[in-house]
Amino acid sequence: MTYFYTSVLRRGNNILMRGYEDGRRIKKKIKFKPTLYVKAKQGSKSEYHALDGTQVDPITFDDMASAKQFVEMYSDVQNFTVYGHTNYIMQYIADEFPGVIKFDRSKVRVHTFDCEIFSGDSGGGFPKPEEAKHPVTAISLHDSISDIYYVWTLSDYDPKLSEHKGINIQHVKFDTEIGLLKQLISFWSNEFTCPDILTGWNIRTFDIPYLVNRINRLLGEDYVNKISPWGHVEQKQVNMLKGVVQVYDISGIAQLDYLDIFKKFGMKFGPQENYRLNTIAVAVLGEEKMSYDEYGTLTNLYRENPQLYNDYCLKDTILVKRMEDKIALITLALTMAYKAGVNYNDTLGTTAIWDQLIHRQLKQEKVVIPPGKNYPKQEFEGAYVKETIVGRHDWLLTFDVNSMHPNLIVQMNMSPETLLKGDIEPGITVDKMLAGYVNKHSDKAMSATGQYFSKHKQGILPRMVEVLYSERVEIKQKMLEQLSELELVRAEIAKRKT
Repeated sequence: MTYFYTSVLRRGNNILMRGYEDGRRIKKKIKFKPTLYVKAKQGSKSEYHALDGTQVDPITFDDMASAKQFVEMYSDVQNFTVYGHTNYIMQYIADEFPGVIKFDRSKVRVHTFDCEIFSGDSGGGFPKPEEAKHPVTAISLHDSISDIYYVWTLSDYDPKLSEHKGINIQHVKFDTEIGLLKQLISFWSNEFTCPDILTGWNIRTFDIPYLVNRINRLLGEDYVNKISPWGHVEQKQVNMLKGVVQVYDISGIAQLDYLDIFKKFGMKFGPQENYRLNTIAVAVLGEEKMSYDEYGTLTNLYRENPQLYNDYCLKDTILVKRMEDKIALITLALTMAYKAGVNYNDTLGTTAIWDQLIHRQLKQEKVVIPPGKNYPKQEFEGAYVKETIVGRHDWLLTFDVNSMHPNLIVQMNMSPETLLKGDIEPGITVDKMLAGYVNKHSDKAMSATGQYFSKHKQGILPRMVEVLYSERVEIKQKMLEQLSELELVRAEIAKRKT
């Protein structure tokens, strides 16, 4: 049986889950009863314990609100510690999907889309999503399950005359913008065509906010909420380099903006001059966006050549779809999400993934996580950079340490429960260790800052790093074997051609 989630969120005392079971889409509303832990009573035979070995007893609450009240009630009580994960979404996922989460990528419905806005001759510059003053004139959307490219427009368009050959295009022309927007709402709210993931280029900070605000402007909030399978769309403000930006979370549907995931996972392409779609498409595909230089502006293109205008909209969707076909960054994000047991969007960060990886591993060992604490900020020495010896040298040696940071964690047994607080060797520096200083304690590992870690028992982080690193080595070896086989096939094909 294949059973996996595509979205897990909390609404009040309920967990809202969308996913698939045996290939069939499911949607559940669960009144979740979370479990927390307190120090075990004298004589208790509980099978659970904390990281420091403290034996603990579980307490299951009727609902998440009761659990939150319990934590708050005892937050300032001396010598009374409440253990366990207080992110109840993560707790639910760990309970409902223990062990390895097997998922079927082909079942996850991805909508890759782009929209065009007609700003006219107002001279207002680039359309502002938060204002949504100008009409939406075209939407192109690819559905991963049907492999159909939908093109919805206000102007004439003939798929048979499209410059994009070899793809399945279905076109509908609408008399009004309201009709076009209602078509999008209907498509996203339909039980059979509702997406699990929305993607495209810069959709999170432009296309989606513009569409949501435009729908609200023309049709009202009720129509906005229809976009979500749970009937809820929430506005948020996020801080970015260009300032505070308005975004919308669509409950039940993940937004994996391809711009964001390329910045996060596309490191093999190196630093880019900029992150416009045209630049990245050239880097990944060797292919550019469609040009409209002879028309000067998109406004002129819309008026003078609506066929090319709508092809231009479609091309942006095609480029993102082709990039995913080639480098599979969405598939990578999903693989990471299910490895850690988090929501898709959590893969764009770091903390949530590691929190849940550790939580799931400890849960298997019947170890409960400690309560979250706010520690005062303190300075510590950063990465070591050795001073260069300026001049010309006859003999040079270059070397690289394989996965240095993970291996240092294992070597030093670095983990929260192995850290010997306050046990620091004074005066230790990297240069002193390079000069030959030796740790004199066989039962303790010492870092290059002088911090000691216990060696009596392997820590949770070193254990996890060893497992993840061995998996990485195995996968990399398989990849090299596949590349070797591919080269043999290419050589044989070339040989036969000659």
